[in-house]
Amino acid sequence: MKSGRKSSSVDKAFELINAVSEAGQSGVSLGELAGHAGIAVSTAHRYVTSLLELGVLDRDAAGSYRLGVTLITLAGQYLEEDGLRAAARPYLVELVELSGETVHLGVPVGNQIVYVDKVESAKSVRLVSRIGTRSPLHCTAMGKAVLSLDDRRAAEVVAGPLDVRTARTLTGDALLAELRVVRERGYAIDDEENEEGVRCVGLPIMNADGRPVGAFSVSAPAGRFSLDDCHRLAPTALAMAADISRRIGYVGARRGRTDDRRDTQLT
Repeated sequence: MKSGRKSSSVDKAFELINAVSEAGQSGVSLGELAGHAGIAVSTAHRYVTSLLELGVLDRDAAGSYRLGVTLITLAGQYLEEDGLRAAARPYLVELVELSGETVHLGVPVGNQIVYVDKVESAKSVRLVSRIGTRSPLHCTAMGKAVLSLDDRRAAEVVAGPLDVRTARTLTGDALLAELRVVRERGYAIDDEENEEGVRCVGLPIMNADGRPVGAFSVSAPAGRFSLDDCHRLAPTALAMAADISRRIGYVGARRGRTDDRRDTQLT
């Protein structure tokens, strides 16, 4: 039974969160938030300070506010039961069995990819990562897979500034050229661009609107996961990506054949 009472502070906080959400990738300034909510800048600052501490909002170097990673965590139950995570999970498990390596599922948030699921390799030497970890879009396989199909986000990311994580990290025109290659072939490779000694192959997942709403990747120490391994695994992973995308409503062209998945085994 409803009490008939509600908190004006909670209402105002959600009003600010909705304003940040509507601003999208461009973000919104503190002054704009205050104007939208009809409150003083000092009051808006008090609200956003709490939301930043909770991880509900994030602030970039220019001072613009965007949605934070905590919202991904709070959405975990939905993702588990009725969304991307549930659709992808059986394929992640199968891909670990086929490749022998760790598989991640991620979603784009701002200029980062956030890990929302992971299936570990059974090998004794494997990558250290956890659900909720954030990595840059521009130098990860999952991130580049998403950027290759999202021109607006790609333009914003390439405009930088970009963190050069290793000597192999691509930026500027080199990154744009790489994204064109990724778009054409359907998968991305992180060739030690985000972390030295780690190589990954990643593929985008499309929703009913034809937008890349996530991606998954196979990641392993570069010494045992070569570029040839990445390319050899790609047809299998492409078919899986198509299946996952259809399970969440995508009706676009299909790449590969589901029946071909089990034909690929890394050695």
